[in-house]
Amino acid sequence: MPASLRTARRGRAPVGPGDGGRAAGLRGRLRELGQDAGTADAAVTACLVWLADLLVEIADGLDDPRSAEALVDQASAVLASAPARDGGVRRPAAPAASLTARELTVLRRLQEEVPLRRIADDLFVSHNTVKSHTRAVYRKLGAHSRTEALHRARQRGLIR
Repeated sequence: MPASLRTARRGRAPVGPGDGGRAAGLRGRLRELGQDAGTADAAVTACLVWLADLLVEIADGLDDPRSAEALVDQASAVLASAPARDGGVRRPAAPAASLTARELTVLRRLQEEVPLRRIADDLFVSHNTVKSHTRAVYRKLGAHSRTEALHRARQRGLIR
């Protein structure tokens, strides 16, 4: 694991669903600035989605699969810390809202045109797990092939 990740892990507790910390602080600050609860929650959610997507993007560029997995796990925790939905508050749609962090990782790896077994080996998961993630990506994007999934993901801005 890179030294920067080790330091970050030692120095800070991971953000999780029960962590009111920074997200709650940001939400409170927005309320102090005159934002209503719904608007503040929507802004915090948008920030957390952006942060999670950034973590997944960084993880995708790492050569160290274990560090990448740690970042993807952290991205999931960041998304889990998003404010709970209220009945009347509509949240901004995240570009990758319907895909999990791991599905995004697999989707990005599909661009490399390597076999699913290689992706599984690199991510330290089983071949069947990658196949399941791939099927979920296809289903969520309404695609029937790798090419079609990649095309639709580019259209939606999920990949470049």
